[in-house]
Amino acid sequence: MSAAALGRFNKGSKAPAGKPLLVALDSLHPTQVTVGMRAVKHMRLRLESLGEKAVRKILTRRPIPAVKGPGGALFIIDHHHLGLALWHAEIDSAFASIVDDKSNLAASAFWRRMESDGRLHPFDEDGYRVPMGSLPIGLHELRHDPYRDLAWEVRKAGGFKKSRIPYAEFRWANFFREHIAASTVRRNPDAAFERAIRLSQSRSAVTLPGYIGEFG
Repeated sequence: MSAAALGRFNKGSKAPAGKPLLVALDSLHPTQVTVGMRAVKHMRLRLESLGEKAVRKILTRRPIPAVKGPGGALFIIDHHHLGLALWHAEIDSAFASIVDDKSNLAASAFWRRMESDGRLHPFDEDGYRVPMGSLPIGLHELRHDPYRDLAWEVRKAGGFKKSRIPYAEFRWANFFREHIAASTVRRNPDAAFERAIRLSQSRSAVTLPGYIGEFG
């Protein structure tokens, strides 16, 4: 589906009564710093291959969960990859589901509450914590973490199951980051993937969310 057709879809869409609200993508604020850009590209290509009705179905069935924060701003707590894929596909709006309202809190209290509730992952592409002021302002500012892509690829291959635990795949990404050199991930992705699959089945991974492997 062309960018022009995607734009026409946005203009004609309305939030169904009683359903999540249709909001502009640029009004959504991430609660993480990074994504896997290969995963984003995979989603974008899929969206662009679909008709308008199919895209509408995806967006209504997969509303982006968000918490209302200070000033009424919307902070998304999942579907960052989908949101960025929509942005790259030039779809400028999506359905959002408001799962909590913390707009009465001051900024510092809001971020403390978000972290204590497991709704924040303030770590960069090297695994280092960043200050709240360094979080991306919008989806378009999300950065690439190759280990996050590696975790996505391992899950897709059946290395572990999708988990509802918040930011579960970041835990796998950090696990792989500890055991596979960055140079291997960059220069020899096939070797990195094979190593990651073996690691996902090892005793070292048994406490990670979605673990299904057998001890190696």
